[in-house]
Amino acid sequence: MSTFSVEPWVADLVPLLDGTRTPVQLAQTLSLRDRGALEDVLEVLESERFLASEASSTDRATRHSRQLQLFDEMISADELSAVARGHDASTIQSRLTGACVVVVGVGGAGSWVVQSLAAAGVGRLVLIDPDVVELSNLNRQVLFDSGDIGRVKVDAAAERVAEIDADITVDVWRTRVDTAEQLATLLSGADLVVSCADQPSVPVVADVVATASTAVAVPHIVGGAYGALLGVPGVTVLPCRTTCWSCIRAATADDHGRAARTLKGSSPGGSAAPLAGVVGNMTAWEALRILLGAPPALAGGVREVDLASFDSVWRPIPPRLECGCVPSSETTGST
Repeated sequence: MSTFSVEPWVADLVPLLDGTRTPVQLAQTLSLRDRGALEDVLEVLESERFLASEASSTDRATRHSRQLQLFDEMISADELSAVARGHDASTIQSRLTGACVVVVGVGGAGSWVVQSLAAAGVGRLVLIDPDVVELSNLNRQVLFDSGDIGRVKVDAAAERVAEIDADITVDVWRTRVDTAEQLATLLSGADLVVSCADQPSVPVVADVVATASTAVAVPHIVGGAYGALLGVPGVTVLPCRTTCWSCIRAATADDHGRAARTLKGSSPGGSAAPLAGVVGNMTAWEALRILLGAPPALAGGVREVDLASFDSVWRPIPPRLECGCVPSSETTGST
């Protein structure tokens, strides 16, 4: 008979596994700083069939019933033909359940992205942000309330995700993304990366996200921003299939016109919840379409939305010949 040793907190964990607490709440109750160790123990217990999920397939179908109806409509309209051939809406939903999305920045736009992806049933979210919740965040950052002031943003966000859907796995990293090498270590298993951070600036973070994501051929949405009644929901990059972020940056670096000026801002402008919500939810919908295999709407150019009139300006940007980010036989661009 084999024996093995466990940390003392594991014995305290067992009585808490009554189905009433999320992993985040378990970690807080046990005063654990290393959530990875807790998740490892839970995985072992689940693999040995000591744990059972309370959410049945019927429960999940009910939770996402309106969403499944939408997927049926998209299949009928041939919007998901590449992945839906021979499959029904439930199978398409399983793509989201098995997906992992990394969100860099969970503030203004990022908080709306996280909320929408969680509500849609994306199975794993990796949240990266260095900040704590401040009073001035509460006018637009939907994941937080007054009780969260002073708390680490990613921790508060993870709790909110658990309230939306306790079956979603959430990994949190309280760190500022400064280098592509640093971010690359956090992209294991990622299906998509979404850049929503604005410090030190939107373009700088977007550069880092694009470099790290491209190196491992992971689709990414970069450069989303809002302010001064202008919104840019981001630029989608499907490596080797659409115009890369470097080409987008080169085309907009000296642009003094309307298109893409929000992308170049070095500091955030004034905003309110509806403005952050418009940009964040447009980005979240684009993220879901990428995960589902639908044609991206924000690839191959920059879309700017006038948030006062809702007029939209689309500027197509083809890849530079010297870049070669897209094979010449492939097309880029949005409709």
